[in-house]
Amino acid sequence: MPANLTADFIKARNKLREAKTPEDKLAALEEMLATIPKHKGTDHMQADIKRRIAKVRMASAGSKKGKSSSYEHIPKDGAGQVVLVGPPNSGKSTLVAALTNAKAEVAPYPFSTIIPVPGMMSFEDINIQLIDLPPLAPDYTESWVYSLIRACDLVLVVFDVSDGELIQDEYEELVSQLEEKNIHLGSHRSKDSDDRIRHIPARILLTKSDLADGESIRQAREWLPLPALSISGLTGAGLEEMKKVIFDALDVVRVYTKLPGKKPDMTEPYALPVGSQAIDAVKAVHREFSDRLKYVRIWGSGRFDGQQVPSEHVLEDGDIIEIHLRKLATNP
Repeated sequence: MPANLTADFIKARNKLREAKTPEDKLAALEEMLATIPKHKGTDHMQADIKRRIAKVRMASAGSKKGKSSSYEHIPKDGAGQVVLVGPPNSGKSTLVAALTNAKAEVAPYPFSTIIPVPGMMSFEDINIQLIDLPPLAPDYTESWVYSLIRACDLVLVVFDVSDGELIQDEYEELVSQLEEKNIHLGSHRSKDSDDRIRHIPARILLTKSDLADGESIRQAREWLPLPALSISGLTGAGLEEMKKVIFDALDVVRVYTKLPGKKPDMTEPYALPVGSQAIDAVKAVHREFSDRLKYVRIWGSGRFDGQQVPSEHVLEDGDIIEIHLRKLATNP
């Protein structure tokens, strides 16, 4: 089939030939991708342009090594830090843009995300931090990407389920790439017995479910060894269920506080790991309070509301605590 290239495409191609800087080359390539006729006769040309765009973007990112080192640590915020990883064009940026206030760049070509993009996702009365990471691809992924993965509380592995035939190969390649960096994904949180090896809980998101048939989704979920949820960042299908899945996978409990004689503050709970004790909640309110703690009253998991509990009492989601402190000693 003839390509039937347009005058605008030819003009953009000439710009590419004359481009001297990576920025000019990238602008010309993106213009070529936008103006090339979209039909079977140009499929290979489109793929080549996308590969060249990815190469220029990654080369540009790699030339900024001094800046990339600042990406190795992003302060945790909210009830947990969740990173999104996956192959190119899996829909991570669309998902983060739909769920948070982050300015994620959404583009129809690979490697449009070259820096981490954090945003806050709301779930009921808490916020959870999502970080859109550059795609994992052999020879392209920089060390700071793995540093952020190692430090997170939960990994969301994102695959385009409309390309169902590729998911098994993509999953095996991604897992192999992470394990080379001593990062192991599992269904549940497990203790690291070796400081070099990091075990991180993970869930799989099958994006673009609106473009896939039910059988492809069923087969993907049946084969994948981790819990998988089909969603669509474009239509919003499955996103509310996904928020609950993320919250449950983080293994946290929400603890509320109240002042004596006052109503509890039910607007900003403290998010603590499952198994946390009353003393942990006291420290979360103010670290110095633990030295002055007299006793704690609890509403929720006590035998009765307002019961006084020991500092080692294990908290449950939705508990309300009332902290009573010893008076500060005064100088005579």
